[in-house]
Amino acid sequence: MSTPIPPRLPAGERIRRAGIAAWSIIGIVIVVAGLGWLLMKIRIIFPPLLVALVLIYLLNPAVSWLGGRGVRRGLATLLVYVLVFAAVAAIVFALVPVVTHQVAQVAQDWPDIRAKILASSGDVTAWINGHFGTNLDTDKVRCVLGASGPRASECGDLTSNLGEQIRSHLGRIIGIGTSLIALVVVLVIGVLVSLYLMIDLPQLRRDVLGLIPDRHRAEVADVAAKVGQALGGFFRGQLLVALIVGVLSALGFWIIGLPLWFFVGALAGFFNLIPMVGPFIGGGIGFLVGVATGGVWLGVQAALVELAVQQLDNHVISPNVIGRSVKLHPVTVMLSLLAGGTVAGFWGVFLAVPAVAAGKIVLYHVWVTRVLGYQVSPYAAAPRVASPPSVIPAGRVTGEVEPVGVDAPGGREPAAPPSEAGSQETKAGEEPEAAGEPGPRAAGRRGR
Repeated sequence: MSTPIPPRLPAGERIRRAGIAAWSIIGIVIVVAGLGWLLMKIRIIFPPLLVALVLIYLLNPAVSWLGGRGVRRGLATLLVYVLVFAAVAAIVFALVPVVTHQVAQVAQDWPDIRAKILASSGDVTAWINGHFGTNLDTDKVRCVLGASGPRASECGDLTSNLGEQIRSHLGRIIGIGTSLIALVVVLVIGVLVSLYLMIDLPQLRRDVLGLIPDRHRAEVADVAAKVGQALGGFFRGQLLVALIVGVLSALGFWIIGLPLWFFVGALAGFFNLIPMVGPFIGGGIGFLVGVATGGVWLGVQAALVELAVQQLDNHVISPNVIGRSVKLHPVTVMLSLLAGGTVAGFWGVFLAVPAVAAGKIVLYHVWVTRVLGYQVSPYAAAPRVASPPSVIPAGRVTGEVEPVGVDAPGGREPAAPPSEAGSQETKAGEEPEAAGEPGPRAAGRRGR
């Protein structure tokens, strides 16, 4: 039997609907453009908020641990912040003598280092010229380092040209200094903002969930818990991995006798915060310092040390520390870093991977629940579970998968997700479900 064709709307009605659609699109474009313009005007507030967000994900587990043992939220937050920043200050003061000694040692050995740089640059230049037919020279390097070789007049011309280039880039140098000052201000404001947000975090969560309709509140809490678990695991894991990599790199550089071994190891650990790209930067810095201070062989040794540390990180440290908090393909990570760096520079590179991981969790949830039609185990209905449950098909515990809205064999309705103990009844002695947070039975009744 053929489906009847719906009657054609009158011309006036079609024009009216087309006009409504056109004006709706125009309105949406205007609203989006206005929001974009407003965000560009107030973009100065985003870096402190990002710093505050990272600190909250790093320190909230410790604050919650103290709160679970009877310490008031405000006092627990102050204790954690004081202890953390006191530990950081103690580490800095303890490492200042090490850095000072290394800088003094480099200054004392500078004549030998300069001679090694000149010899290495001459050998490398001769090798490149001999194999590639180029005509490179090291006159500028020799003049800057004060070595003999070119005539005095040539050195005077070269150094004067170098001085002009430095003066022409003086504005950029001043801009770098201003950026460093701005970075310090952003960090200070971010710490203060994170302190206030950390104290009021439970109340903020309740307020946000209170804005969600009752029928979607458990679902939003579930997705938010999964995103928070992934982001918190990523930030805490990356920081711990960077610390371990920095310590191991510094130890390896010290063993091979690399000057400034502690400083180079700290840089290797810092750049390890940037996934995929950071390890190459740390290894490159070690190689350059080794070549400049001890010749090509020392640079190769430094590169091998960093390579061994990164292999240990990739196969042992990161899988055990970060675990499965962020499940992204390496190609996705690299493309995310490129896009984040293009959009927001350093902050974009730093936050690209967690942002993509959070987007993946949300999109996966929408696909499973809205397209495939499976139910979700509501996080709010099982607050005693150690970790937020994942998406669970609306089937029996035996593994039977029944999409929502499709009657099971025999006319029975799809079973609701099992509770923590596998039963939908409230156990004796347990607290009943909170108001406004439907449990499995309520979810089953609502699906009928």
